[in-house]
Amino acid sequence: MNPVDPPEPIRLRIDAGGQVFWNDTPTPVNALETMMDTEVQRDPANQPTLEIDTSDDADYGVLAKVLASAKNAEMIKIGFVQN
Repeated sequence: MNPVDPPEPIRLRIDAGGQVFWNDTPTPVNALETMMDTEVQRDPANQPTLEIDTSDDADYGVLAKVLASAKNAEMIKIGFVQN
């Protein structure tokens, strides 16, 4: 059986104002769980990595909502981008 290439990672950025960007597209926090769930369901055994990049002065509450959405969507590969 051939190994399957992992999908492109999802870049999720939270700026200082609390705006979330999904691959550079401004996205409402309440839409994230559905979007993440869609990505997971494509191939639950070969999920994309969620790469979270937060501004140094980003609102922690927004990050908490993002992480809760990822957990609810059963995303298992979550990393933080170091700046």
